[in-house]
Amino acid sequence: MKAMVIYNPRSGKKQAPRITAIAARMEKALNVQLDLRAIDGPGHGTVLAKEAVSSGYDRVISVGGDGTNNAIAQGLLGSMVPMGIVAMGSGNGYARSIGLPLDPQKALHHALTAPARAMDICYLNDHLFLGTAGIGFDARVADRFDRSGTRGMFTYARIIVQEIFGAPPMPVELQVDGKTIKENVLMLVFCNTREFGNGADISPSSKPDDGFAELRLVRKPPFLPLIKAFYDIYTHRADGNPYLTNIPATQATVKQGGTMAHLDGEPLEVGHEVRFRLEAAKLLVVA
Repeated sequence: MKAMVIYNPRSGKKQAPRITAIAARMEKALNVQLDLRAIDGPGHGTVLAKEAVSSGYDRVISVGGDGTNNAIAQGLLGSMVPMGIVAMGSGNGYARSIGLPLDPQKALHHALTAPARAMDICYLNDHLFLGTAGIGFDARVADRFDRSGTRGMFTYARIIVQEIFGAPPMPVELQVDGKTIKENVLMLVFCNTREFGNGADISPSSKPDDGFAELRLVRKPPFLPLIKAFYDIYTHRADGNPYLTNIPATQATVKQGGTMAHLDGEPLEVGHEVRFRLEAAKLLVVA
């Protein structure tokens, strides 16, 4: 087997370069050929993945976080080259959601030896996401996190605490399955997988290979129910929280009061109108 290992040296706490030593040991143990490439800026992961496809690599291994997976997946779409994942990002929501090992050595071994299966992919305004995307509060948090000088769970939690109590509800108008829903929400999350990352299960029943996404309308609770909502999200009970509404869908249109979104944790300006769609079984992932 010949695999390209694409790592993002800026992911998470900048631990991804550790993969070079792990890969050297794995090459000998599995008798495989591993070509290591470092991402040097936005869009470069997509370019490298396309190069791997055109050069006949058997697999491409993504080493980084959810944003790294997203960039590499863009270069693999339309091909039969599977993507393996070594989760070394800040939240690792996609890897956690599909049950991948979080230890880098075990994850690389799995990425090189386990079978691949076809996964659904999703879009907001033609921008790809693999796991979750959102508008409202989580998009604001993603934007601040992206601009912060530090990464990791502590920074993410600090931003949430600083933002949550003063976060105003945002008006949305959702058109789905011939119905129009108007709500003031804290956030609207589009879920192809179950969690944001770090164990925060916003949609416990979401699976990236079932042909459906879950649209989670999250209303802002008062103080004590807000604490309970966080508890429910981190204990896999979000489906039972009265402030969360679930809508299964494969496509929808949303008008939002803001203009920001996040896709796999990466902030992006999308405008006031957001078009969502799911495309089933479009990406091969080693899972």
